[in-house]
Amino acid sequence: MVKASWGTKRTCQNCAARFYDLNKSPIKCPKCGREHDREDFVKVRRGRAAATSAAAAAAAAAAAAKEAAAAKSKKLEDTALEDEAALEADDEALENADDLADEAEDIEVEVEDDKGEGDR
Repeated sequence: MVKASWGTKRTCQNCAARFYDLNKSPIKCPKCGREHDREDFVKVRRGRAAATSAAAAAAAAAAAAKEAAAAKSKKLEDTALEDEAALEADDEALENADDLADEAEDIEVEVEDDKGEGDR
């Protein structure tokens, strides 16, 4: 049976022991001896404004993440286009090298043999 002289039942925030405050101020835990102010036991409630600002902050964070992802994909696209241009330039250089190889086969070179005529 609860008596009014015992005060309010509290839970120590230090050791989690449950006790009655005996209407004393400051409130002292009988188990660990820690002294609490009455404000320590007041529950903090979020108002509607806090919930709205939390939702707005979450939306802003999501938008920032979306922009970062878009920037990253744009950078990847630009890198892919640069790589494609580099590959096309390499292919063109290879084609030019193939043309040079074909021209080298077509060139006839006359070699004179100096050994055969008088030295034998």
